[in-house]
Amino acid sequence: MFIVNKKIENNMKKIILSFGILCMGFVATGQDFAVEEAETTDNTVFVNRRGIPVLPKAGDFALGIDATPFLRYLGNVANNTTGNAAPLFNGVSNTIYGKYFIADDRAIRAKLRLNIYQDQHKGTVANDAEVARNPLNPFATTVDVQRISTQDVALTAGYEFRRGRGRVQGFYGGEVSIGYKGGKTVYEYSNPLTALNQNPSTADFGANLISSGLSAQDRITEQVSGATLSASVAGFVGVEYFFAPQISIGGELNLGLDYSTKAQDEITAEGYDAANDKIQTYSKRERSKSDLAGTAGIRTITSGSIFLLFHF
Repeated sequence: MFIVNKKIENNMKKIILSFGILCMGFVATGQDFAVEEAETTDNTVFVNRRGIPVLPKAGDFALGIDATPFLRYLGNVANNTTGNAAPLFNGVSNTIYGKYFIADDRAIRAKLRLNIYQDQHKGTVANDAEVARNPLNPFATTVDVQRISTQDVALTAGYEFRRGRGRVQGFYGGEVSIGYKGGKTVYEYSNPLTALNQNPSTADFGANLISSGLSAQDRITEQVSGATLSASVAGFVGVEYFFAPQISIGGELNLGLDYSTKAQDEITAEGYDAANDKIQTYSKRERSKSDLAGTAGIRTITSGSIFLLFHF
């Protein structure tokens, strides 16, 4: 009974402490509002009780990040979650999101996603030529290489109008977006395919060895993922709340026309054609039934997560 009461007492202390912190935040905000409303008119700058401007003005920049990790972190603090990791400074929907205010109530905005990189994997295999010369050589090995290149680029540009009173600011406008996504995998094999070595030792990277009927084992030399091209024109509307000078939290909705198309995948492979006694290199294009070839339509979507904006 004592243990149960002790747990209840501890939980009550946490609730009272959290409620106290929340109340102090509202009191501080209320004090800011009281002073700001008293000091601010239609002809003056909106400032907090220390005289610091709360809202952005012409010439300011803004940087947006995803607010979800911060909200999750605060929620986990309140429910006493163990191992509560610090929030990450992430972009909005995996993009860099920025604004430039050309006037106090207008801004141009841009979003950029740029993911261009190459992964490299290596696999050790027997060196067939060395093994043929000295079958007892334990160091007769060589290396095959797999290189995976990925490109994912998207750019959005828009024009934004703003209006509102005090800390709550609404915004609306339009934007256009273009995007490209593609990739290629290249395999470099150390043991060449020859008439004397029709089935060379080859590293298995999981998808590079296939059977086409030419020989016991064909191997892919290049695999190209069909490029996806996308474009959209959209209108947006959203709201921001400035809970501190030059720092806001908000979200938005988009209504737009979007279009995308995806090309077929292409595979280039090599094998030994035993019937004609020659090395055969061939290419083929393919598309799975579940592969989305394209899409077009008008839809209402959210911009992703709730965002935080820092103005400077």
